[in-house]
Amino acid sequence: MEAAPDSARLVSRLLSGYLCGTHSGLLAFSASGRQLRARRAATISSMHKRFSPRRAGEEVVVGERLWRSEEQGPLAATLRSALSFPGVLDLVFFGSQARGERTGFSDVDAILVVTDDAAESAERLRALRPHVLAAQRAVLAYQPMQHHGFDVATPKLLSQAQEALGFPAIVFSETASLNGTAVNATLGGAVENRSGLDQMATYLRRLTRWPSHSWEAHRHVAMFELLPVLYLHARGASVSKARSFEVARPDFGDKWWPYEVLAEVRHLWPRLRRPVLEWAAAAVRNPWVVVAGWRRLPAAPPPPVHSMLTPKLLKGLQSLADAMTERAR
Repeated sequence: MEAAPDSARLVSRLLSGYLCGTHSGLLAFSASGRQLRARRAATISSMHKRFSPRRAGEEVVVGERLWRSEEQGPLAATLRSALSFPGVLDLVFFGSQARGERTGFSDVDAILVVTDDAAESAERLRALRPHVLAAQRAVLAYQPMQHHGFDVATPKLLSQAQEALGFPAIVFSETASLNGTAVNATLGGAVENRSGLDQMATYLRRLTRWPSHSWEAHRHVAMFELLPVLYLHARGASVSKARSFEVARPDFGDKWWPYEVLAEVRHLWPRLRRPVLEWAAAAVRNPWVVVAGWRRLPAAPPPPVHSMLTPKLLKGLQSLADAMTERAR
C-alpha cells in the first residue's frame, strides 16, 4: 500500500532516507531513490511540522531496558560516541539484537528516535546527518551484510507508531536501547499485512538462482525468512519473527523442510570483517555509496553456507511462498 502524502509512514521513511544516507546510497539507482533524494532537509522538516497524528490506541514504553552490548565491543562505543549529539533521544533495538540472540547472520534492527524540534528544523537535520552516517559506518563495520539503515521516528511519529514504522505491535514488545531511555509509543490501527506477503512472495518467485554476491545472498535469505511471519500476520496471528518458523510449521507438514535448512544457514553464517569496505566507507561522505559499489564486485557467500544455497532449496522455498499466499487468502 502506498503511503499517502504527509502520512506518518512517508515522513518516517524520508527522515530515515535523509539521515541514514540510504536515499543516495543503496536506493540511488532506483525510482524511489530519486524521489527520496529530491526531498532534502527543508522539505522533510516542513512535512514533519505539518503532520498531525491521530492519538488513539494503547500507549507502551519502549527501550527502557539497556541494550546488553558486551558482545559488540567497538560497535556500542562507536554508536554512543556518534549519537551523543543534540536532537538524538536514543537508539532503540528490536529483533535478535534486543533479545541477545545474535548470530553471524544477524543485522542491526534499530529505530533512531530524534526530537520533534530536530525533525522540524532543516538546519538541525543537516547538522545531525554526519553523526548518523558515522553510526551507519559502525554498523557496516560490525555487519557488512547490513542491507538497511535505521528506521527513524520522533515522539510525534511514535504517537502513531505502527503506521509510522510499518511494524506490527508485537515488534514493540521486546526492545532495548543504547542508553536505556524510556520512549513512549502509541500502538493502534492495523498495518496492512496481506499486501506485504503478496509483494514479497511475488518478488522472490522471480529468482531463477541464488545471487552470487554475499551481500545479495544474505539479503534474499533474510527476505525468505520474513515470509512465515508475514503469512501469520496476514492470517491475523500476532507472532514475532523469532517464533514464526515454529508456529507456521504445522500448516505445511513435510513441505517445511526448506525452512529447516534456512535456520541452519543463519546459524552457520559467519560474521566476517571487510577491511577494504570499512576503509572505503570511512573515506567517503556516505558509506552506503560504497556498499552500492561493493555489490558490483565479486564477493561469494562464505564457504559454510555457499554449498547450502542450492537450486533445490530455492525451488522448495518458492513452492512454500506459493502455499503461504494461497492459504492466506
